[in-house]
Amino acid sequence: MIAPAQLDQLVAAMVDVYEDGAPAVLRQVGPLVTEAQLFAWISQAHPRAEGQRSRTKIRALKQDWGVTAGPLHGEASEDSGPGRPAELYRNGALLLDPAPFLPQPGTDFSTWVGETRAALGGAFGMQAPGIECASFEALALLQTLVAPILARTGPRSYRFNAFLGDYRRTPFGFHLDPHQEAVFQFVVHGRRSVRFWEGLTLHDDDGPWIEDSNDRVPPPRDPDFCADLEPGDLVFWPGTQVHGAEPEGPSLALSIVIERASPRSRAEVVRGLEVATMGGHAARPAVNAQASLDLSGPLRRRAVFPIAYERHDDTLVVGVCGRTFEWPDRGSIAAAMALFDRLNTGEPATAEALIASCASEDLGPEEIVEVLGLLTAWGFF
Repeated sequence: MIAPAQLDQLVAAMVDVYEDGAPAVLRQVGPLVTEAQLFAWISQAHPRAEGQRSRTKIRALKQDWGVTAGPLHGEASEDSGPGRPAELYRNGALLLDPAPFLPQPGTDFSTWVGETRAALGGAFGMQAPGIECASFEALALLQTLVAPILARTGPRSYRFNAFLGDYRRTPFGFHLDPHQEAVFQFVVHGRRSVRFWEGLTLHDDDGPWIEDSNDRVPPPRDPDFCADLEPGDLVFWPGTQVHGAEPEGPSLALSIVIERASPRSRAEVVRGLEVATMGGHAARPAVNAQASLDLSGPLRRRAVFPIAYERHDDTLVVGVCGRTFEWPDRGSIAAAMALFDRLNTGEPATAEALIASCASEDLGPEEIVEVLGLLTAWGFF
């Protein structure tokens, strides 16, 4: 496994390319995970027996008809699966039942590729999602890699995805994943070339060559970014990119995927902020619509509990004294959070002093005055 100091450097580099927002390659980042370790995680997260849908139906039949008792009412569920089944592709077509070809514990990667290729009669590709459920070690590595980015995005669903096989091109063609915020892919075995096109510039006419798993329509223009990757390389791309890979021979890669959507609903976020900024629940006075802000006078804090905020999807929801509002401009979210952090310190200040210290290109004096007026009307000052 990668050394702690080297891992810290890698995580910092991942944050840098994420914030830059363009496809990029980090070369030879270190032994993030070994081939044997990753292949063992795949077989643990997607065991062949559990992949057989017939077994699931047999168990469901017996439980629904009362032959097998179900869990006790109110018993906590055991979240120990990957959430989605593994997918196996042959010649660009999805196999309905991948279970007979899933890796068996104790089998090495190269042997499995050879046996599976012989059984399927040609090149194949496999996607194994959610393999962080294989072990606490796998989950800890995933969380270490994504934690600094999640601190910037707010809560997100995230996962490890493994891609393996001897396919000559991404089985589902050049494709888009608009539900994804960011993807980092680490090459474990084999060499591969990757290509990217900016999806935000696409038109309906681009439809025929995107998601073309049959490889009938070539891309009409050169990619915006391409790279040749070797084992130890890490490639990054944002969710706006059309992308595809072309491996050379047997290939094994580990993707770190961060989704765009929050795992919490907006209502859950709002309710949590309301409770946090009241320390629980109590009756509130009405908003003071007549409150005025003295720019030069001291701001005297009334609220016992601090301002709270949370990123939800692409927005910032702000809680003040049991009420919430949505910050109106995505470009100034970071500056707004810095302002709220400054106000939460409780240090004496005036509106003029806050403007002098907090105003920036992203957050102008007018916006600061507006938010201070709202905080005054809502009872924070």
